[in-house]
Amino acid sequence: MSAVLFVSAESSSIKGAKVGGVADVVGDVSLALAALGKEVYVVLPHYQCLELEEQTLCAQVSVNFASCALQLDVYRVLQKSGVTHYVISHPWLNSEQVYFDDTDGRPFAGDASKFALFSLAVAEAITSGVFGKLSVLHLHDWHAASLAVLRAYAPQYQQLQEISTVYTVHNLALQGTRPFSGDDSSLQHWFPWLGYDGQRICDRHYAHCYNPMRAALQLCDKVHVVSPTYVEEVMRPSDHERGFIGGEGLELDLQQAHQQGRLVGILNGCDYDKALPEYTMESLWQLSDRALIQWISAKSVLQSNHYVAHLRAQQWQTQGLTPWLCSVGRITNQKVALLGEHYQGKLVIDHVLELLDKYDKTFVMLGSGDAHYEQLFNRAMGKHDNFLFYNGFALELGDAIYQLGELFFMPSSFEPCGISQMLAMRSGTACLVHGVGGLKDTVLDGDNGFVFGGSSIATQIKEMLTKMDKALAMYDNEPSEWKQLSEAAKGSRYTWQAAAKSYITQLYS
Repeated sequence: MSAVLFVSAESSSIKGAKVGGVADVVGDVSLALAALGKEVYVVLPHYQCLELEEQTLCAQVSVNFASCALQLDVYRVLQKSGVTHYVISHPWLNSEQVYFDDTDGRPFAGDASKFALFSLAVAEAITSGVFGKLSVLHLHDWHAASLAVLRAYAPQYQQLQEISTVYTVHNLALQGTRPFSGDDSSLQHWFPWLGYDGQRICDRHYAHCYNPMRAALQLCDKVHVVSPTYVEEVMRPSDHERGFIGGEGLELDLQQAHQQGRLVGILNGCDYDKALPEYTMESLWQLSDRALIQWISAKSVLQSNHYVAHLRAQQWQTQGLTPWLCSVGRITNQKVALLGEHYQGKLVIDHVLELLDKYDKTFVMLGSGDAHYEQLFNRAMGKHDNFLFYNGFALELGDAIYQLGELFFMPSSFEPCGISQMLAMRSGTACLVHGVGGLKDTVLDGDNGFVFGGSSIATQIKEMLTKMDKALAMYDNEPSEWKQLSEAAKGSRYTWQAAAKSYITQLYS
């Protein structure tokens, strides 16, 4: 039996180890691979926020990191359905949360040091035989990318070159760039004993900086992005002024990988076997109250956003209003920048809410993230009675919104794959999306949803509002067509089983 080791910052299989979509991929595709006969191991750092039911000490490894001799512990923490999870523990890895929030003008500094030590410990654990004989080493995002550098250049880890190594890009916008030297979060500070080819691992724009993501693109046997359309997009340079997000400075490396036959696009999947509860409006309001009370009680001062959301939810409940347009996800530039643009004298979010108001429809949004956009949506909620913005994260409330909304909204500027649209469609909710990345691969215009495009920001906004108007008119005037659209959404299937088979044939062969 061939064995695969996933090296990742996150996994949805461990409570407390999920922040974003990478956790779902690692947690779900590992199980799908195991079901196909692969022996699968997953290794993460041991964060303080993890809720672990088992901790069995399997090994201790010794490394030279930042001119210090360190000893780290390797624990087995979960064995389930053919997948074994490990964590690597050391005080320098045991951060309170998965990711640091660096606020000192040194982007990625805290996380970069943490994940550099993690990568070194994983390299040592592999060569020490902790995970047995591996056939595939699968690295996820920039957090695991330094392992590719150690594999390529560290003499003590040359045997890792015998293991086929795959690199998955989950978010090209976050590359983990740090200086080569002159900082306590830099490549030469972490590994003063390491010789390397700086031309292959430097940042394309800042030659004095180390770019972990570019290094992995250059050094791994296969490069995987998480949808076929995203493959085409990332080989083109970004044009932010025109609203196109492509290779983000790494397009030449991705073109090279494509020419060498190393670049593969495989769509992520969704779990269709999970039993979904049947939510009602009564249960939605109960979940709403529970989430708002938790968020309010977490702070010593009452935040206006939660207070206004509480009043709005009570108002809608009294009036018998239900969600029509809905959105669940991170409030980031990637996801919602289009709504913060100015168009014809006002913000796009105001255009959206005024259009919905013409049809007596509502908009519910759940998410947190960028303070600028959070405040923008808070102000919009104050101006528009048909907008309810839950500024936080609550898993079950999100599940209820997916199910009870009529049209799910994802105007992402870029979307490598996207999971939210799949979760919405699984619940029978049609989607309105920007035709980029995995959104284009999963939502088919006029079949299971609505897709807008445009070669500039202004044309994207215009087409988005046009498609929304079309959706509103169809819902009110063509109920049979709307029902057919919703049924097509519910019948769409993008499975982890299909993804896992493609991993085996296209990445691991």
